[in-house]
Amino acid sequence: MKENYSLLPPYPCERDVWDTMKSETRPIVVYGMGNGADKLLVRFEKYGIAVADFFASDGFVRGHSFHGKRVKSFAEIKAEYADFAIALSFASGREEVLALFSSLDASYTLYIPDMPVSGTQYFDRAFYNENYEKIKEAYLSLSDERSRAVFASVLHYKLSGRFAPLMAYTDTADAILSLLPADMRTMLDGGAYHGDTARQALSRFPALSRVIAVEPDKRIYKKLCRYAEEEARVVPVFGALYNREGEATFFGSSNRNSSLVGASFEHREDSVPLLTVDAICASERVDYIKYDVEGSEREALEGSLATVKRDTPALLVSLYHRSEDIFLLPLLLREQLPDGYRLVLRRLGVVPAWDLDLLALPPCDR
Repeated sequence: MKENYSLLPPYPCERDVWDTMKSETRPIVVYGMGNGADKLLVRFEKYGIAVADFFASDGFVRGHSFHGKRVKSFAEIKAEYADFAIALSFASGREEVLALFSSLDASYTLYIPDMPVSGTQYFDRAFYNENYEKIKEAYLSLSDERSRAVFASVLHYKLSGRFAPLMAYTDTADAILSLLPADMRTMLDGGAYHGDTARQALSRFPALSRVIAVEPDKRIYKKLCRYAEEEARVVPVFGALYNREGEATFFGSSNRNSSLVGASFEHREDSVPLLTVDAICASERVDYIKYDVEGSEREALEGSLATVKRDTPALLVSLYHRSEDIFLLPLLLREQLPDGYRLVLRRLGVVPAWDLDLLALPPCDR
């Protein structure tokens, strides 16, 4: 019988993916290298989980070593071990890679441990049990059945580390954007990267005439400025969205590990201006605000509340950076938003549970 991932996992949770891997009697081989594998090994050390070998996709096998072990091909792993379990240590949303993950899951035991992008708190069984009442409250605050199914399936994944619940409820980017008001004119893009989300929004919403694109990583900001030279509707702003103005240390790595809240394994430190949405938009109306700010979503929202109450814009808030975001941010918005907003949760088909977006949709008669 197919498991129902649309309801919250049982409470109390008595076993999580870390417990399961710790009790594995088969060799555990890690698929992937780099920052994700480094983080995974720190967690393995805490639980006393041994790594038998590392392997990579064929194009990345070059005879090199990782953490003292030669990185092997999958063919070598299959030849060496009669039976084994796989722990995945990298992310992807590419269709051909997702198909590979699905094939591995069908033929082997594939664990995809959930690891926070930002912060140090893991979503394990103790964390779930400790926060269950808030989790349930956030689940019930969502406005439609699909949102609650997305929420619950992500929690099933986080606790089990398995592929099936992770991919149970996903949507395309176009389907997610179709939920936003079609007539919006001004967007504030928090965590604009090199302009990819601005480009996507400009192509999707014909009335959109101005995108204020805020990016804190100096190297990426240069790319954003080059895009703005070609696209006059994009206004680049260097800085990090927060709940106050000032300066802060930014840990840059030119990828998802860049943040205000802590250093990745490979990073550089820069000083960055702290900005609030309320200050940026003090003299103009904004119809849509996107918050994908690598773990500072709560602070960025707090710095937006005057603007949100004045303009009732649509909001898109990333919930996947910190373990607590998935329930604390919906509860924050439910408390702070004007009456009539709907909270809708959607997720792209990505491994692991990234690109989890909470849309706060304003009343139609605003």
